[in-house]
This record gives sequence, C-alpha cells and structure tokens, in this order.
Amino acid sequence: MSWDTQSWAGRIKPGSASEKLVLLGLAQCSDANHCAHPSIDWLCEFSDLNRKTVISAISRLEEKDLIRDTGRRVGKTGQVKVYRLGAGRAADPESNGAEIGTVPKPERFQNRNSSGSSSKESQNRDTEPVLEHKTPQSPPPGDEDAGSKRNRGSRIPEDWSPPSIADLPPSAKAKASQWPAGAYEAEAEAFHSFWLGESRAGSRKSDWNRAWYNRINEITGRVLRDARAGVKVTAPKSPATAPAGPLRIHDTSRENAGARKIRDGIRKLLGDQVYDQWIAPSRLDVQGDKLTLVAISAFASNYQRDNFANDIARAMHAVLGPDAELRFHHERPPA
Repeated sequence: MSWDTQSWAGRIKPGSASEKLVLLGLAQCSDANHCAHPSIDWLCEFSDLNRKTVISAISRLEEKDLIRDTGRRVGKTGQVKVYRLGAGRAADPESNGAEIGTVPKPERFQNRNSSGSSSKESQNRDTEPVLEHKTPQSPPPGDEDAGSKRNRGSRIPEDWSPPSIADLPPSAKAKASQWPAGAYEAEAEAFHSFWLGESRAGSRKSDWNRAWYNRINEITGRVLRDARAGVKVTAPKSPATAPAGPLRIHDTSRENAGARKIRDGIRKLLGDQVYDQWIAPSRLDVQGDKLTLVAISAFASNYQRDNFANDIARAMHAVLGPDAELRFHHERPPA
C-alpha cells in the first residue's frame, strides 16, 4: 500500500461518490509504483457498490485520465487489469505541474511554531476546508479544446508510424535496442492496428509517440522472453513487397455451436476490424468448460493474450458459464 497514492486519491474530486470510492479502493491496493490490480469483486465489497456501478466508475476514471490501464494482466487466468494511478494532472489541485502518470509528492508542512507560519495561516487551518478553490489556468493559444475541462487528445492517425530506434528517448531506446530483428516493426504494427480499431475509454491520447514509448517499456520483458524461447518474428512487409495470395488461416469448419457463439460475442466486443485481423484467422477449440484459442503464430497468440484476454473471456463466460477456463495456444496452419 502506497501512502503517497492514498494521499493523492484523498485530495482528488473525480465528480461522483461512486468514482471517489472506487479510486480510494484502488489507492488502498497500490504499490510503490502507484499500480493496483484489485478484482471487481474486491472493489464491490470495499465500496458497497454493485458490480455494474464499479465497472462504470472505472471507465469514467479512465476517461478522466485519473487511472490508466498499463496493459499488464495478472491473476490466475491472466485477465485482471493493472492500473496506474495518478494520471490526472488537471484534476489534482495540488499537483504542482507533475508529469502525467505520476503521483504528486505531498508537501512538507511547516512547523507550527516556526516564524514562517503566521497567525492567519494558523487560523485558516482551523476554519477553512483543506482544499481551496483555484482558478483554472487559461488554455494555451490554439488549443482546440479551449474552455473545456481538459484536452482529451485524439485518436491514432491512420498514417502513424513509429520513430526509428535511434530517435527514441534513452530508456525506450536502451530497451528496444535489445529486441531481436523484426520485433520493433512487428510490435509497432500491432500497436497501430489495435488502437485504430479501439473505441472504448482510453482510445484518445494527447501524444501517440509517448504512448508507444510507454508500450516499449511495458513489453520488453515479454519480447526478450519470447526471443530466448526461440520465437521468430518477421518484420511486416510493405504492400508493394507483400506476398500474393490469401492469408493462411486455421480451418474453423469443425468448430461447434458454442465456439460460433463465442466468436459472435468477441466480434461485438472488439469490432469488425480488430476481430478480422486478430481473431478470425484463429481456431476456437471448445471442450466442456474450456476454451483454447489456437493462433497462427506465437506472436499472434502473445498479442491476443496481452490485448484481448478480458474481452475474449467475457464472451466465453457468457456462453460457457462463469467458471470456464481460457487458454492460449499457437500452431502453424497446414499449407
């Protein structure tokens, strides 16, 4: 439990009681890096709110940039999201311009007997509320969102491309330089494709290159583990040099009715574009209360697990029940 994060959460006014309770619950579970991953059930018990209200509160906290999905998943099934708290600089009246993604450090209180504390300040401590109203700063000239609470950012451009490794910030550059050949381009393409098809909270960013730098820091461990395990990654080819012919996909003609229903649920949750690229080529093997998603490559399987596990699990539970088990596997389709 991080006292700095709890102190920050106590000062924040997200706008509703339910959001405040959920934010305090997340802060109580935070670690030294201001990250937390309590289950929805735990947050329901902590806040005395129902499940639907808790999920809605989390979504609104993400929209306000007070919490941010790190992309990591934990728990027995690898489906519990890890959130980083303290992302909302604009919502914190005492943030003092802290970087987005950091929790403001608490100020040191002056000694009450020191000469720096006036009698008026002493009186204010006893008569005024802890938080004082501050006039919001005027938005910079040319800000398209002038007059609104904050700039919500924009969706990723269709023509976005990652900067070269040489142009990355020092930390991201050091990590990406260790990646095997082709991994940087492949991961960047997957990052771009995912955010093009995403429509939920968090799909708008103020700086997409910085979001990519953060992604590099988060996935380097997994990329290097895959490389040590012998996973081969081929950089995506441009359309001019792409091989002709259809994409090799798994035969799905023998999937049972349960698998087809799960597919329909996944498509509704992910949208047609993301589904067609990342799920359609895979095979869904349903045996009893177990679903195995068989991808066409190790890279595709890892990407499905890292980015879509929660949505796939939701579609699976709706068909197979709450105790169903999700597994990820890969095998090359027959030629």
